[in-house]
Amino acid sequence: MDIVTLLDELVKGLIETEDKFFENIKDFYSFETSVKELVDKFSASYIGSVLSSIDEQMCRDAWRKERYTIQRHDTRTIISSVGDITFDCTLFQSRDDKKKYTYLIEELMGISKHERFTEAAEATIITEALKTSYEEATKVIPSQSKITKTTVMNKVHGIAEEIPCDKPKEIKKVPYLFIEADEDHVAEQHGRWSNKKDNTSFISKIAYVYEYKQNCKGSKTRKELVNNFYFGGVYTEEKGNKKFWENVFEFINSHYDYDEINKIFIIGDCGAWIKSGVNYIPNSVFCADKFHLMKYINKAANQMLDEATNVKSEIYQLLYKKQRKKLNKYIEEMLRSANNETPILELKTFINGNWDAVMKCLHNKIIQGCSAEGHVSHVLSDRLSSRPKGWSKTGADRMSKLRCYEKNYGREKIVELIKYSREKRKLKRTGTDDVDVRTFKARDIVRKHRDQSTKYIDKIQATIPGTTTRKTFGVRNQLKLI
Repeated sequence: MDIVTLLDELVKGLIETEDKFFENIKDFYSFETSVKELVDKFSASYIGSVLSSIDEQMCRDAWRKERYTIQRHDTRTIISSVGDITFDCTLFQSRDDKKKYTYLIEELMGISKHERFTEAAEATIITEALKTSYEEATKVIPSQSKITKTTVMNKVHGIAEEIPCDKPKEIKKVPYLFIEADEDHVAEQHGRWSNKKDNTSFISKIAYVYEYKQNCKGSKTRKELVNNFYFGGVYTEEKGNKKFWENVFEFINSHYDYDEINKIFIIGDCGAWIKSGVNYIPNSVFCADKFHLMKYINKAANQMLDEATNVKSEIYQLLYKKQRKKLNKYIEEMLRSANNETPILELKTFINGNWDAVMKCLHNKIIQGCSAEGHVSHVLSDRLSSRPKGWSKTGADRMSKLRCYEKNYGREKIVELIKYSREKRKLKRTGTDDVDVRTFKARDIVRKHRDQSTKYIDKIQATIPGTTTRKTFGVRNQLKLI
């Protein structure tokens, strides 16, 4: 179907919709949705028409005839952001390898034979899944094909396990860097076929790097992070923890002049995996989070009932004066008169086990608090655990990375992540994921094939009415890259 016919159908549909609208102007909703449906339908038909014309052109192409033979003509439907796109799709057999069958149109488009979605459609679904449930994400595409929750889940799971950081335009020079880290506790869902009776939980980690904090506009108390960058995911055991911190170090090393950094401060709740960051990031020190220190002190002091306020004040004074022995004696006195010893013992263990880190957070004026709890809530918990939900480790890992990716680059860049993930899956299927890729300049490729392409252009134009030299030349050069 040519574009003139498609436009004729579009105009007729718009006129009919306009006539219905004039009959009831108050029903603007129906008018708006009808126009959108017509435009989406036209867009899908037009894209399908273009793809069919490319397939037809390949069938007639002399360069193709020397290398591939036609086996059969099929039609294929792919789900796009504007609806279902149906186009002609011809199966070819290689003359050099008789066992090789391929749809050249799929090769040109860069999609696998089992792929049902365009990159834009997949980006639309994943963007919705970032905010709402898999069930809601199935409804955002105007498709006649059935999209299930499992389909959305597979798209999320298909995101690359490790997402590379964009290379900076210039290397920054800063005196200090700050890394705040924490984790979210996610309920594990084993599935209906699991033999486990009780679901357990696991942690999804988050860390973010920033340069400094500044006052928010319109507020005297609130602070905002400057040039912050997020990392997240389910990294289990020592191997996973090592990979997590290596990703953080790789980002710092590629974006900042390491020789110019005086110190890198890692701030957190004194969890073992957070404190281990100093082992992987050179020139870094660990500092305790004031929020968790305050939480331990409040719980312990509240066991003293009416004396709670005085006890808090005394503990803080001893900490600021760095009088560790006196503080331990004071805690022993609290234990003798407390009804519940557990919170007091927890405070003692926390302070003695992290004394140096506590001293740094209290006496280093460069450190201005820690907002890790808030970031966990907004970046991870909002989607993973704030309401009763169950996740597989793969699903929680990819969703954590997607939420961090959105924070770093914005939703409009998700399509770039999808392209990268598809390419990684393709390389993995072909066994070439660990092979170095050679790069070529486009003009060198065009120059190499210009003479041969020019020889066929006139012949193709003579056999395909309406095909321009530019289109023919473009399709031919794309074919030669397959």
